[in-house]
Amino acid sequence: MEPFRTTFSARILRKQDDLPRYVVVKPEHVNGRTRSFSAQVMLNEAGPFERNIHPWRKGSDVFFFNVTEPQCRKAGLDTNDQCVVTLSSKA
Repeated sequence: MEPFRTTFSARILRKQDDLPRYVVVKPEHVNGRTRSFSAQVMLNEAGPFERNIHPWRKGSDVFFFNVTEPQCRKAGLDTNDQCVVTLSSKA
């Protein structure tokens, strides 16, 4: 697949305190992909962070990526904060 770049607004989510934070990526931001892929991620102006973008579940058109505690700190973000996400795929 062709490399691409997209920017969108998203919320930093977490199901419970002992699980990692994550960001949901809507289908229109994955350029027709159906499998996991690597991307450089910017959260607001912080990054880039190397992340793997995964389908929510097999056959899903919704994707997600995990966000680490150090990445949240660097971006000045916490759970439930809104941010601007920029994804730049490698291929």
